[in-house]
Amino acid sequence: MKANINNNKNDDDAKRVSEYDNNKISKILAPIDGSELSRRAADYAIFLSSKLGTELYIIHVLDNIPHEYNVGTYELWSDEIMSDEIKQIVQEERGITKEWFDEIKASANKKNIQVIKTELVITRSSIESAIVNYAERNRVDLIVIGPAGHSGFKKLVFGSVASGVIKHSHCPVMLIK
Repeated sequence: MKANINNNKNDDDAKRVSEYDNNKISKILAPIDGSELSRRAADYAIFLSSKLGTELYIIHVLDNIPHEYNVGTYELWSDEIMSDEIKQIVQEERGITKEWFDEIKASANKKNIQVIKTELVITRSSIESAIVNYAERNRVDLIVIGPAGHSGFKKLVFGSVASGVIKHSHCPVMLIK
């Protein structure tokens, strides 16, 4: 005689999985931080995009803006509210990330994949929160992320950013090592 065990958590998980069973993955997000591990994740996102025929989004999150500066309503940044010091920080970061984005775009172009959007996301919240919010706003179906990067914080198996994204994301997250 078999026991019939009803586990609500498993039922909830099955419902979430079935949502993705019926929908094609059409948008992939690869957050990068300049590390080799994030680049490897971006390369795998390019590979997946080529196989699945998806749109590909690449972002870098800038979170080291000094807290004494006002960031505006809902942390939306505009040139009008940025001080000269903040503008300089953002400009320097744009220069660095442009190099990363150009390398990734060139790699994608070799596989006939168009990177739909590259973006420097500026936040005073956590990096993982910014990634998850970006994915939700852009209706991303899959996040492809490296296990650890330049954040300097590490957990036993993978980084705190990857852990936070996995924990809070509305969509599946693929961890590339």
